[in-house]
Amino acid sequence: MKKPLLTILKEGTIMNVPIRALGIATSIFWILLIAFLALSAYSFKDLNFDFGEPQLTTAPDGQLLFSLPLYIDNRGYCSLKEFSLSTIFSDSEGVEISRANTFVPVIPSGKNVTIFHNFTMSMDSVLENAEQYLFDDNNLTASVTAGLTFAELLPAQISTNFTFPWGAPFHNFALGQPSFGRFNSTYSTMSVPMSFENHAALDLEGSIRAKLFDSVGSSLGESQTLFFVPQQTSCNGNLEFYIPLSTASLSTANNGHFKVYFFTPLLEYGPLVIPYG
Repeated sequence: MKKPLLTILKEGTIMNVPIRALGIATSIFWILLIAFLALSAYSFKDLNFDFGEPQLTTAPDGQLLFSLPLYIDNRGYCSLKEFSLSTIFSDSEGVEISRANTFVPVIPSGKNVTIFHNFTMSMDSVLENAEQYLFDDNNLTASVTAGLTFAELLPAQISTNFTFPWGAPFHNFALGQPSFGRFNSTYSTMSVPMSFENHAALDLEGSIRAKLFDSVGSSLGESQTLFFVPQQTSCNGNLEFYIPLSTASLSTANNGHFKVYFFTPLLEYGPLVIPYG
């Protein structure tokens, strides 16, 4: 039995109502989403980042402590959440020597905050694979990754690499040609010029101990000197040795080598072997 036309039209109308409602709801959703994204994009232009001057200090355990101020001014309409900043420092061979992470749960809309990204660096780690960082200026590689969630909807992450200049604390360390002098009937003196430049970002203080060996490898004497060298200045001095007077020592002392040891609150290193004669 066929249904009356009026009944069919009523049923079609009833079926089309939820379809039209779904279409309207979908349209409203997309309109709101586009408006929200537009608002977010507009707010994003009012988001300012800036870095302050890095601060370098010595930690109680003798490590170098770097503190990088990061200023975030969120003048937009949306909050920032899950802000993270990570840094990895590597030497010239790609060996990791330091890693640090900073995390801020939320930066509210209309607020400005200062974040300190802190990381430590051990001189032992720097020198473990290359003594060049002690005596030669070089570069470290810094890998930086920053991420955040904007307006609770838009996650974003950026990564970059840059070089970090490294100033050697004992740049161009050198011992000059020894000169001999008479001390008494038992000992002779040997004076050895010593020089280096402190290119590090901190004042440098400590001591240098040198052992003197003649051409046949016999130990002739030892000298130690204290030093204090402000950053970006040079050090010039002398190492004084007292050599026993004997036919053997005088004949073999004209050439040989030094073994040099360095002692500071940040590091202990040696021996550095330097020939002479």
